[in-house]
Amino acid sequence: MKNKYPLAQSLFILVMSFSLAVAHSEESKKATDAKLHQIGLVWLKDAGDEETRQKVIDAVHEFGRAIPEVKSAVVGTSAGQESPYLDTSYDLCFILTFEDEESRQRYNEHPVHQKAAQEVFLPLSEKLQFYLFVSQ
Repeated sequence: MKNKYPLAQSLFILVMSFSLAVAHSEESKKATDAKLHQIGLVWLKDAGDEETRQKVIDAVHEFGRAIPEVKSAVVGTSAGQESPYLDTSYDLCFILTFEDEESRQRYNEHPVHQKAAQEVFLPLSEKLQFYLFVSQ
């Protein structure tokens, strides 16, 4: 039996193939978009001192500018909202994004990070808490 619509059938196959390729590309993109995020909570020794707070903020921004492994760096203070599910006891929170664990390790060894750790974070902080997660 001869196909009455060979062009339509070919076009349908082409469209379906393209759709599957795009879907596969999106799946692959999602798999490669996974990033490692480090959340840092900082409790300052002198929580009310604006100069101390600004030194930590500046250090985090410098990570984003000077360390190639840091894909993004955000820092800020608690929004101050009350809830039994929110911890607002910290003074500052920051999130750094890396490609992977190897990038994070290179960041840890980078001179800018080492200097900030020794001159800003350790001497000015009462407590530091870190969390790592991989975006899905």
